[in-house]
Amino acid sequence: MSNIPINKEDISVRWLTDRLSNFGYCSIDKLQIEVMTGHNPHLSQLFRIRIEYLERTTDHPDVVVLKIPPENDNIRLREAALGPYDSEAGCYRLLKEFQGFNLPRVYSLTQDSEESTACFIFEDIGAISKGCRYPGLGCPEILQVLEFIAAYQSRFWLDESLSHYDWIRDSTWSYLFNQNPMKSILGWQAISQDHQIEKTEGLIVAGEFLSSRLIELMEVMNDRPNTLTHNDLHHGNILLRKSHGLFQPVLIDWQLAAYAGGTNDLAKFLMTSVPFYVLLQREKNLVRYFVDCLQGNGITDYSFDECWRDYRRAQVMVLANYAISGVRRSPNGKLGISKGDSTTAVIRAFEIADPQELVEILP
Repeated sequence: MSNIPINKEDISVRWLTDRLSNFGYCSIDKLQIEVMTGHNPHLSQLFRIRIEYLERTTDHPDVVVLKIPPENDNIRLREAALGPYDSEAGCYRLLKEFQGFNLPRVYSLTQDSEESTACFIFEDIGAISKGCRYPGLGCPEILQVLEFIAAYQSRFWLDESLSHYDWIRDSTWSYLFNQNPMKSILGWQAISQDHQIEKTEGLIVAGEFLSSRLIELMEVMNDRPNTLTHNDLHHGNILLRKSHGLFQPVLIDWQLAAYAGGTNDLAKFLMTSVPFYVLLQREKNLVRYFVDCLQGNGITDYSFDECWRDYRRAQVMVLANYAISGVRRSPNGKLGISKGDSTTAVIRAFEIADPQELVEILP
């Protein structure tokens, strides 16, 4: 039996009052609970809770976001065994200094140690603009995300203590999330056969690695310096907090964190979250800015050339991830690839890649 909420009925006035008691005495009159976008009974349930108080302090929030595990016992325990709840809780504790800035403020974090699940009460970042699936990132927000990636990565650069936590994955796992590299062949076949996808020379060179050659690529990528990586830094995991008329990017969902090469985060962010026209014009400058931010945080022995090489290699691994997870076979046996925003963006990013450079960089 879970000792944290697993359904809407568990979210009571008394329970939430107890959770918010760390901020001083409060008395809650009633709650208004709504299901949020992202609510998934197979992964995690998300609720926005509007609070009416009888008595409160200035530190008590008017609105919070509640994230709890699935209600179904079998699904919850199956998902917990994969470690996402422990990983997310561990990361928010490690990165406490960034909460309220590039991480959401955590009002309460409760774990069920027997089930390896967790319950989070976050600040409410706010709704995405009507008609938009993801927040739009302009150049200021893109640079802020790069600054934050460099900040948390430099904080844990070559920090071997991370490898001792049982809730954080290793670099080998981080490449393909324990997926079989040979399954990427089917994804590449689906991409190759899709007439709506432009097969640029860069994409073809990268696609030729979607096979057992990924293992060889992973071996050379093990030479990268390891650090804390979010490992799922796509645009769906970036929110925008509005403050004084400006927008500040906030990263969420640290469920796949790994002690791995930092260009995992760099590649996935630039490929999935940066508008293509910005990437087309500024790709090299953005990578250089990231390196400058690392160096500004004291990481002076990782050059731009090394980072650029590692970034290009990481891009191929990102393509492999989407090729594996996005491939589908129809009832008539025909292969198809996901046309989701991230998959499409990842494929298109190779329009920019110089095929000759890829040949030289890839093993």
